[in-house]
Amino acid sequence: MTLAGRETSRLVAIFATIFLIQIAVVPHFQLSGYVVDLPLILVVLVSLHLNPSNGALVGFLVGVLVDLVLHTPFGMTALTFSLAGYGTSSVASQVSERNIVVRSLTVALLSATATALFAGIGALIGLEYVTRRELGAIALVTAIAAVPSTVLLSPLVRWVFPLETVQING
Repeated sequence: MTLAGRETSRLVAIFATIFLIQIAVVPHFQLSGYVVDLPLILVVLVSLHLNPSNGALVGFLVGVLVDLVLHTPFGMTALTFSLAGYGTSSVASQVSERNIVVRSLTVALLSATATALFAGIGALIGLEYVTRRELGAIALVTAIAAVPSTVLLSPLVRWVFPLETVQING
C-alpha cells in the first residue's frame, strides 16, 4: 500500500509534536540526569510498520531535524536514526503482530541499542561523549522510558497506519 497524503500529514504532525515536546518539555524531566530521546523511540515504533528502506528514510529525515538542535557533528543523529529505522523495519514482521508488551519491550531494546550505536559512532570518529559507565546508564534510561512511551504512542501510530504494513514508495 502506498502512503497517502493523509497518512503522511498525520505522521508529520506526530513527529513535529514529539520534536517540540523533546526540545521544550523533556529537558526539564530528566531521569538520573539523562534526557529521554522521544524522537528515537518514535522512529523505532513507526519503523515497525514500514519496510527497511522506508524505515531508514523516516529515521534519516527525523535525525536531520534532531541534528539541527543538537551540539553534535551534523549527520551523526541522522545516521544513527536511519540505521535504527532500517534495523527495526527488518525485524518488524516478527514483532508487529504481537501484543503491546512484546512491542514495548522490542522498542525498548532497539532504542537502547540505537543509543549505544550513537555513542559508538561518536567514538569511531574520535568524539568521546560518554564513558562506558554512562553509556550503560543512558541506554537503561532510554529502555525504561521506551516502555511507557510505546504504550502512549502506539494508538497514534495505529491512527497513522491503520493496516499492519505500509510502504511509502509503493
